This record gives sequence, C-alpha cells and structure tokens, in this order.
Amino acid sequence: MLSFALLLAILERAQRKNERQYGAGRRHETMPPQQLIGWRGWAATATCFLPVFFGFLLPTGLLISLAWGSGQLMLTPRYLGFLTNSLQLATVGALVTMAAALIIGFNTRLRPTPGNQLLARLSSVGYAVPGIVIGMGLFVPFARFDNALDSFMEGTFGIDTGLLITGSMWLLIIAYMVRFMAIALSTYEAGQATIHPNVDAVARTLGRGPGGLLRGVHLPILRPTVFTALLIVFVDIMKELPATMILRNVYFGDTLAVQAYQLAKDERLREAAVPSLVIGAVGLLPVILLCQTLGRRRSPGAEATGIGVQAARS
Repeated sequence: MLSFALLLAILERAQRKNERQYGAGRRHETMPPQQLIGWRGWAATATCFLPVFFGFLLPTGLLISLAWGSGQLMLTPRYLGFLTNSLQLATVGALVTMAAALIIGFNTRLRPTPGNQLLARLSSVGYAVPGIVIGMGLFVPFARFDNALDSFMEGTFGIDTGLLITGSMWLLIIAYMVRFMAIALSTYEAGQATIHPNVDAVARTLGRGPGGLLRGVHLPILRPTVFTALLIVFVDIMKELPATMILRNVYFGDTLAVQAYQLAKDERLREAAVPSLVIGAVGLLPVILLCQTLGRRRSPGAEATGIGVQAARS
C-alpha cells in the first residue's frame, strides 16, 4: 500500500513536470456572475441542494432525533473531558503538522534538489495509508525504543523512565503529522506556487536571508493559505479514529471520536449520536470561519508582488 501510494505521487509529479502557475497579481479575484433564469435556475439550485441535503441536513436531522431522547448531556464533566481532549489534540496536531509543512515546502522551494523533492513526495504518502497502518507502524518501533531505554536507564542508573514516547500524547501527534502532512503541504505548495520567483530574488538582493524571506515575505502573502491548511488539518484530526484508538494514552483520556465509536460498537446508537453531533458542530465552526474569511477577501486586494517587495524592505 505504501509503495502504491508513493507510485501515484511520483506519477502525479511527473505528469505535471515543470509546470508552474503564478498569480496575475490579485488574490481571490471573482468572475462576473451569470444569472440563470427559469428552469435552468431551478435545476442548478436542485443540483447544488441535493449534496447538502443528503450529506448534511438528512444525517444531522437523524442524529438530532436520536440524541433528543438519549438522556446524554454534553455539559457533564465526562463529556467536557472528551471535548477538551479532542480540541487539545487537534490544535497541537494542526500546529505541528503545519510547521513541518512550512519547513519542507519552503526548503524545497529554496533548494529544489532531487533529494528535497523526494522528501516532499515521501512526506505526502501518509494520507493514502489507513490510520491503523500508521498507528501500528509507529507503535512497534517506539515501544521497543522505550523498553530498551527503560532497561538501560534502570540497569545503569537505577532510574525507571517508563514509556517516555508511547506513554505520552506525542506519539499520537506524530501519527497525525504523518497522516495529514499531505493536506498541509499540498495546500501550502499551491499558495506558494502563486509567488513569482522574482519576489524571492528581490528580497534576497535587499538582504533577506531564508528565515527573513519566509517570515517577512512569504508568510504575509500566504497567511490565508496557511490559515486554510490549519483549519483543514484541525477538522480532520477532530474526526480521526483508527490511529487514535491504537496510540491513545489511557491516562490522557478518550476523544469524542473514540467515545462515539465505542458507543456505536455497543449498539447504543442514541448515546453515540451526542458525541457525533459535537464532532460535526466543532468541525463546522472552522469551515464557517474560513468561508467568512475568504468572503472578506473577495474584494480586489493589494498585488502580491507589491506586498512581497514592501515586506522585503521592512
């Protein structure tokens, strides 16, 4: 499965070859709307409404009807603990994943060597692999490392280190990073491709180093792109289940996704509807925020090149 995913990534990159796309200067330009009249308008409305109805309205209505008589209350300390665990893991996982994507993507842009390009492609393979495979692939070697380290420290210094990695939430964060790196990296690369190389050249001639180029030029231009990638990864981690089931720490507690699965497995569908609704609501809020942010940026903005040169001068 890993080999097949890597093969697809290589074929996709080979198909694009050296194609590049740079923005025309303005971001989020809108096309003039075309008004549909008569049956064409109704047909377009029905076509757009059907996915919303079957993919959101109908399942949400069924979950609400099940949760109404379940007797489960989200304001109890138990459910608030599930919610806190989910939010904590999703926030930390999204930040770590996005930081790694920035490093890999920016390094590949500065030094597009075959090795760096291969590293970028390899880092995107995890999205095509099931979470349970990633969980087992990480758990076995790190468990052996923890046991070997514990035996060495206890035998040499008489110190019991326990499970430093597999006993913490950081192994789960690593699994999330591997699983969703493709989303963060592809989104960042898509935004990065709109910055013309001349912007980098101008910034370097004005004395910007690689760090200053990223902080002072790229990030101000790509702020909406980075924000979008963070929200997408956050939502995906909120609902991720297989890797969380394998790598979760019993002392840290379960997440909403794990709780919903365990209740559904026990055929307690009414109780399982409550955490399922909360996952949907928490995942919907970032999407609404993202749509509002993009909507505010629909108006013609400053040219990307001008922003880059001005940031390079500051």
